[in-house]
Amino acid sequence: MRTIVCLACLFGILCLHPAFAAEQRQPDCSRHDAWPAVMAGVQLKNVGLSEKAGGYDKVEVELLASEPLPQDEHGRSLFRQVHKVIIHDGGNVFTAITVNDASVEECSESGVDVFFVSIECPAGGSCVRSTPSRARSE
Repeated sequence: MRTIVCLACLFGILCLHPAFAAEQRQPDCSRHDAWPAVMAGVQLKNVGLSEKAGGYDKVEVELLASEPLPQDEHGRSLFRQVHKVIIHDGGNVFTAITVNDASVEECSESGVDVFFVSIECPAGGSCVRSTPSRARSE
């Protein structure tokens, strides 16, 4: 019985250790409305491939890698994350790889490097630029 109690205490101490706890809790930044996907959409507009910077037909995000970084000056555990972001905008499909730093509390601990690796447009022409819908004034 004494051995079980000792093992339980040792396990509890290990789980509370910052390095061990950081490995267990990783940021969840692979949502369609999280920092990497939003910034990929903003870059589409910045490079002139879309008139929108959000509100796309479909956004898919996949976490490819998440590596722990040293704690920052505030003691937060940071992670360098790499995501694959696929944005469907009308007949156009854009695939990007994003790289950014995140914490469990915040996906935007750094800027986002966006690398467009694939731009698929409808057959027989160039990418169709979408136009934002405007409210009618009557």
